[in-house]
Amino acid sequence: MENKRQENLDAIKGFTLMDDTFMTQVFSGNIEATEYILSVILQREDLKVEQVITQFPLPNLYGRSVRLDIYARDAAGKQYDIEIQQKDAGAAPERARLNSSLFDAQLTNAGQKDYKDIPETYVIFITGNDVLKAGLPIYNIERVVLQTQVQFGDKAHIVYVNGAYRGEDAVGELMRDFHCSDYRDMKNKTLASMVQYYKEDPEGVGKMCEAMDRIAEKRAAEAAYNRSIENALKMIARGKLTLEEIAEDSGLSLEKVKELADKRTA
Repeated sequence: MENKRQENLDAIKGFTLMDDTFMTQVFSGNIEATEYILSVILQREDLKVEQVITQFPLPNLYGRSVRLDIYARDAAGKQYDIEIQQKDAGAAPERARLNSSLFDAQLTNAGQKDYKDIPETYVIFITGNDVLKAGLPIYNIERVVLQTQVQFGDKAHIVYVNGAYRGEDAVGELMRDFHCSDYRDMKNKTLASMVQYYKEDPEGVGKMCEAMDRIAEKRAAEAAYNRSIENALKMIARGKLTLEEIAEDSGLSLEKVKELADKRTA
């Protein structure tokens, strides 16, 4: 147990805001910090954030679900998904498309009387590298009518922030802060104070260690569940066992096994 805690403490020292686990704690419910990074990225002085949730799940009954790193909603009802991606593969255009589509599906409901009631959304990727490779600090992706080059106006926006950018402007300063492991080197006082809290304050360090343990347990449980799914699919494919026997052997519920079998035969 003591060795595990020391491992956590050593990891915390090296964390930056580009680390998923650390970022989740720093921005959890942190309206001021979230409002700051959105105002810099979107270049908006009027933005007022009202709600922030980290690791916000977007379920998908028909395929791959996603979990938003940071979900935010502003006073105008606009919705934001902020994703921190160290690896280029995690910020593929298809990932942005999936997040945007599930974001829309989650936000709409049967009570909306008009398509115009669908809220404006922003899917924002802060990437470790210059994923789109044009040397720009910010990439704004919009749907346009190719023949006229006029924006389509569907109120869905995708933004890529080049985490490798170090220009002498607000975006460059923000990206330097995101890569700082020492809060004393950070420019923004709000971000620096939260990083200091989770790295040095006994209460904050304790919360960080607890979060790391929860995440490790959750990932282990998810890995075990995924292995059970894989095993069940293999047994279904072989066709030698009943669904009841597969459920017993895999540890999955009979309902889940039936669902897997139905999808395979669909």
